[in-house]
Amino acid sequence: MKKNIFRIAFFTAIAMLNLNCQKEALFSEDYDISLPAPVISKISEESPFVGTQIVLTGTNLNTVSTVAIGANVFKIVSQTAETITVEVPRTVEAGPLTLVNKYKRTLMTIQILKPQFYVAKVTSWPTEIQRGKPFVLKGENLDLLKEVKIAGKTVSVFGSASATKVSYASSGVELGEAAVIEITPKTGEKQTSAAIPVVAPKNTYIPKQTLNIVDFDLPYTVVGGDAVASCTYGEIAGFFGKGFEVKAAQGNGWNGIYLKIESNNGGKGFDLSTYTRPCFTMLVNTKGSFGYVQPIVTSGGSFEDKHLTGAFGYGDDYKVKTDGWEWRSYDLAALGFSAAKGNLEKFGIQFRGGNVGNGNTDAFYIAVDQIMITDGPVNPSLIWDAEVAGGGDLPISFNGGSNLTGYSQGANYATYKYTVGSDTWAWLGNLASIDNLTLDPNVYANGIYLNFLVNTGDTEGYAGFQIVQGANKLANQKLDIAYGDNYKFRPTNSKWEWRSMKFDINTWDVWGGSADKFDLSKAFTLSVYARGGNIGSGVNAQLHMDYFIFTTVPLDPNLISE
Repeated sequence: MKKNIFRIAFFTAIAMLNLNCQKEALFSEDYDISLPAPVISKISEESPFVGTQIVLTGTNLNTVSTVAIGANVFKIVSQTAETITVEVPRTVEAGPLTLVNKYKRTLMTIQILKPQFYVAKVTSWPTEIQRGKPFVLKGENLDLLKEVKIAGKTVSVFGSASATKVSYASSGVELGEAAVIEITPKTGEKQTSAAIPVVAPKNTYIPKQTLNIVDFDLPYTVVGGDAVASCTYGEIAGFFGKGFEVKAAQGNGWNGIYLKIESNNGGKGFDLSTYTRPCFTMLVNTKGSFGYVQPIVTSGGSFEDKHLTGAFGYGDDYKVKTDGWEWRSYDLAALGFSAAKGNLEKFGIQFRGGNVGNGNTDAFYIAVDQIMITDGPVNPSLIWDAEVAGGGDLPISFNGGSNLTGYSQGANYATYKYTVGSDTWAWLGNLASIDNLTLDPNVYANGIYLNFLVNTGDTEGYAGFQIVQGANKLANQKLDIAYGDNYKFRPTNSKWEWRSMKFDINTWDVWGGSADKFDLSKAFTLSVYARGGNIGSGVNAQLHMDYFIFTTVPLDPNLISE
C-alpha cells in the first residue's frame, strides 16, 4: 500500500513538472509570435519646410501609430504597408525620426531630418507695454521665433503662439519709461522695435450684471423735496419707452431739492462688493439748456449725495448740458461715495438747481432715462439705430410688428418677415450692412459688448452677424446660449428683449482670412443677416430689431422691479 502511494506521488510530481515546463514555453516573453517592426528605407525630403508633407517609404508602416522628433508629433495624413505620409510640425527641430507601432515596437531612423523655416516678421509692434503684463506681437510666421528679448532680457511665450499673433510675458523684467523689443527668428534675421512707451498696468475684468435702478416704463415713486413747488415734472417720451423730465423757468441754484426718485430693490438693497468699478450710468438730455441731477446713496443708515464735475470728462460744472440724449457714466468711487463697493440700502437720483440759477438766470431743464449701475463706464459706439435703412439688401420695413410689448428705441425699428424654405440654412441677405466702424483699443481695452433689441413677435426669427475687413470675414452664427438662443432667437413672445453679447471675434467662425489679422481699430463692416437656421422649414418667421451699439459693459439690465 505504501509503495502504491509513493508511485502515485512520484508520477504526479513528474506530470506537474512537465506541465510547468510546457506553460513556460507556451507563454514565453515573445509569445513565440513575430511582431512586425517598422523599417524606413527612404524619406522623400530630408530638409523639408515646416508645415509641408513628406513621404516615408519602407515596410510594415501600416501598423505605425506615432511619428515624432522628440516631443514634436507629426500628423499622419495617410499610410499603407509601404508608405506613410506625414505633416512636418512647425515647431520641430532637427533630429532622427522615432516611429512607434501599435505593438509598441520602436524604430529610430538613421536619416536625420533637417527642417527649414520660413522667415518670421513682426508687422505690428505694440503701441504701449503695460508694466508686468504680456505684450502682443502681430505679423507673419511668429510661431517660428527662436528668441524674444525686451529691455535686453529674454522672455518666454505667454499662452500659445499662432503664425500671425503671439504674446510674451514681461513679468520679472525691469522696465523703464520705454523699452525696446528684439526678435530673433529661427532663420536668424533679427528685428528690433523702436522705443515703446511703458505704462502702468491696466486692470481688465468681466463686468458684473448691469442693474436697472429706475426704468420709467416700470413702477417707481417720486418723492417731492422742499423746492418741489418751484418746478414741473412728469413722464415724457424717453430714449427707450418713457423718460422723466424736470423743468423750471429759472433754476433755483442751491436753494433746496426739487424731488427724489430712488429704489431699495424690494427691501434687498444692492450688493456691489463683487463689482470691480461700479458706475452711476444714465441717459440724459437737457435739450441745449441746463439742468442738474445727483446720484444719491443710503448705506448703513447714512445718506450721501455727490456732485457731477468736469473731472469725469463730460464738461459738467455742478450742472449738465447736452444737445440731445447722451449716455453718461460716473465712477461711484471717484464721486466719493464711502460705500461705492459695499452694500447699499437705497440708490437713486435727486434733482436740484446746482449751478443752474446760482447767480444766473438760466432756465432749468433736464430729462433722464434708464437709471442704472454698471460695472464700468458704458463708452458707447453706435452702430445702427434703425431710424433710416442700414444699407442691407433685404426688403425691410419700419415698425411692421403688431401687438409688440415693451420698448424699442426712437421712432423706428426694422422689420423683416419671411417664410423659411426647405433649405433652412439658405442665405437670405442682410438686414443692415454698416461700413467704416472702428473701435479705439484704449477705450475698449477691457472688452467689447455687442448690444441690440430684438422681438420675434408671435413666432420665431434668426439673425446672425458678420464682420468684414479686406479679405478677413468672420461670423457669429450661434448667437449667445446664455439667452437660450441657438442658431435662432429664443421666441420673445412679442416682447422686446435686450441682447448683450461679448464681442470676442476670436470665437467667431472664420469665413475668409483670419481673426488674427483683424484690426478693430481700423475701418470694418458689420452686417446683420437673416437665415432660417434652426427654425423649421415652412415657418412664417419674423424679425423686429433695433438699436445696435458697442459698449464696454452689457446694456442688458437685471430688471429689479420685475
